[in-house]
Amino acid sequence: MIRKALVFALMGLALAAPSTKVEEGLAKTLKSQGAANIFVTFRGGNNEAINQIGTLTFASRPDKVNHLVNNLKSLTESSQKNALSLLKARSSSYRQFWASNELYIKGANAELINSLAALPEVREIRQELIITLEPLVTGGISINEEWNIEKVEATAAWALPGGNNGDGVVVSNIDTGVRSTHEALSGNFRESYGWFDPYDGTSSPSDGNGHGTHTMGILAGAGGIGVAPGAQWVACRGCGDITCTESGLKQCGEWVLCPTLPNGDSPDCSQAPQVVSNSWGGGQGNTFYNDIISAWKAAEIIPVFAIGNGANGGATCGTANSPGDQDVIGVGSTTSADALAESSSAGPSVEGRLKPDLSAPGVLVRSAWGTSDNAYETVTGTSMAAPHVAGAATLLLSRNPNLTYAQVKDLLEGNTDRGLEDTGAECGGIPSTQFPNNQYGNGRINVRKALEAAINA
Repeated sequence: MIRKALVFALMGLALAAPSTKVEEGLAKTLKSQGAANIFVTFRGGNNEAINQIGTLTFASRPDKVNHLVNNLKSLTESSQKNALSLLKARSSSYRQFWASNELYIKGANAELINSLAALPEVREIRQELIITLEPLVTGGISINEEWNIEKVEATAAWALPGGNNGDGVVVSNIDTGVRSTHEALSGNFRESYGWFDPYDGTSSPSDGNGHGTHTMGILAGAGGIGVAPGAQWVACRGCGDITCTESGLKQCGEWVLCPTLPNGDSPDCSQAPQVVSNSWGGGQGNTFYNDIISAWKAAEIIPVFAIGNGANGGATCGTANSPGDQDVIGVGSTTSADALAESSSAGPSVEGRLKPDLSAPGVLVRSAWGTSDNAYETVTGTSMAAPHVAGAATLLLSRNPNLTYAQVKDLLEGNTDRGLEDTGAECGGIPSTQFPNNQYGNGRINVRKALEAAINA
C-alpha cells in the first residue's frame, strides 16, 4: 500500500518574543516565510465535555451523541472566546473545530501568533500537518480472488447460527473517497448523510486515487470481497489524490461524529456511523488526532487504523505510525501464508505501547477499484489490513449493538489465530511466537471465532 510520512506545510517574520507555547518548527517557518497555516490548541482539550458524558445515562445512542456534540460545541465557544475576539478584530481567516477544541487559522503572522500565545488558555500553537501519500503498491497475482475473506473465516461467520454479515450497522471510512456507483458498493451506500468532501465540496462520492474504494470494498463490498457486505456505508474524503491535510482530516473526524449534508448544512448526529476505518497516517508518537479519537469513543464509534508501512517493514522494530500507534485498534499486515508482510510496521510505539493490536491480510488483496463500476485491483499494504478488522468489529456490533469499544477490542484480540510464521525478530524484547507481541499484536483476526464468542457470551 501506501507508505505515508508526515511533513509540514511550509508557510509561515520571526516571533518578536519566542514563546514556549509556539512549536519550534513554526518559529523557524515564520522567520523564513512570514506566515503559516496553524492550529491553536487549548488547555484541557475536550476532556471536560467528554468526561461529563461518562457520568450520565441516556435513553438511546442518538441522545448520547447529541448531548456529547452540544457539550463539545459549548466548551469550544467558552474556551475560544478571547482568541476569537483577536481573530475577528484582525479579520483573520479561521475555522473552529468543536470536536477537538482547536482553532485553525490560515496565513497567521508572527504578530497574531504572539497575541494568541499570550492568552493563558492557549496550550500550544503549531503548524498544520500534511500527510503525503506515496504511490500504491498494486498488481500481482493472489492465490485466489478472495483468499483474504476465506483466511479470516468471514463467510463462516455469516453462516453461524445467530451469525450475520453486518446488517443493521453503519460503517465509514476516512480516505481518498469512494466510487459509490461501483457494482460491489452501490447497493449498500447510504445516500442520506452518506458523503462529505472538505476539499472540493462535491455533492456525491468520488475517488480520484482508488485507495478509498479499495478499502471500502474490503470493509463492506458485495460479491465476496467484503467482510461485512450487509452493512450500510458512508464516507468522508479526508485525503486528496496526493496529500491529506490536517484540516481535511479533522473536518472528516467531526463529520463522522455528526454527519451533515454534502454542503455542510443540517447536521444530524443520529446518523453517526458505529465504525470508522482509517488507512492513513504517518510519523510516530504524534497525538494530533487523539481528541477526535476520544470524541469518537465517547460516541460509541469504533476507531480502526492501519499501523503503517515502515522502512524495511516488520524487520525494523519501532516503526509503527500515528495515529495507529495511539489508543486505537492499530492493524498490521499478513500474507496468505500467515507470515508478517515485509512492509508491515512494528512496535513498540515511542511511548512503549504494544503495537500493532491485531493483524489481518494485507498482501495481494483484491477489491473494488475506482476507475470504473466493475474494476478490481490487487493491492498490498496495511491499508488493506485495517478494513478487515473494521469489518470484524461490524459483525460483532450487528450481533450486539451495545458492545463497548473495550468489549469489541477484547473479543477481537481474544479470538485470533496464532499459528503464524516466526519472523526471528524480537521487538520490545518479545519474540513473534509469544502473544501479544510487537509484530503481529494479539494475532491475525479470525472473524468466525470472534463472532462465535459474542454469540455464546
